[in-house]
Amino acid sequence: MLAEFNRSVAAERLAELLGSAGHEASVHRYTAGTRHRYEIFRVLADERTLLFLDRAWAQGYGELCGAPAEARSTRQVRHSRQLAEAAWRGVLMVSGPARSGSPGLRVPDLDTATVLMRAGRMMRLPVRMSTRPGGQLLLVMPAEAAA
Repeated sequence: MLAEFNRSVAAERLAELLGSAGHEASVHRYTAGTRHRYEIFRVLADERTLLFLDRAWAQGYGELCGAPAEARSTRQVRHSRQLAEAAWRGVLMVSGPARSGSPGLRVPDLDTATVLMRAGRMMRLPVRMSTRPGGQLLLVMPAEAAA
């Protein structure tokens, strides 16, 4: 199993993206719960796909968080910005509204939080991170609060 979603649209989109990258993935639906029933949509993929995603994660992490040994070309800078935008697009698709009115996300691991902080800096987003039970809390601050 690669991922679980509570909406079929998200699961189908992931399977479609993996297919466009040359990897097969399928969406399986099942119903869970006893008194309150709900549907879960699982994306299943083979071991090759998991290795592909692990390599892609490591490469993207290096692009966004690594200190370059040499000056980056214009193309490399543009590619890093595209990675940053893609990271935040993905986050904003799954995050819910925070009580403060800013889009917020609780991230369980520090590596993902680091990627999002660096990506936010590249895009000049006023992002704040604090450690909370369950992981890191990332908040995109309103423009007037960031000044």
